[in-house]
Amino acid sequence: MADVLLNCDKLPKQAALNSLTLKIEEYYGGRFEPQAVSDDGGALFEIQVEVPDPSSGLVEQLPDFPLDEVVPSWAGWRVVVMKVPPGYIDTITLGAEIDDY
Repeated sequence: MADVLLNCDKLPKQAALNSLTLKIEEYYGGRFEPQAVSDDGGALFEIQVEVPDPSSGLVEQLPDFPLDEVVPSWAGWRVVVMKVPPGYIDTITLGAEIDDY
């Protein structure tokens, strides 16, 4: 099934991220951060979404988030959504990098 979903031409990374951001902003006004990452399966887009309770379901907490429109793929890129607690994006994802870890 994944081959069918991802069997299309990929947009360039930055163009795809920009269009993904615009699509999410059409529906959702909360804090989120899409970024290009990689795992054992290759390159993908990860959408970090701040939610009050990361252990609870996303749809129950954020019914206006366009989950069905951006997952499992966007513009030929595999997409995952990661629920994070409030403040995570600014503190961890966009925070200062530590050189000695």
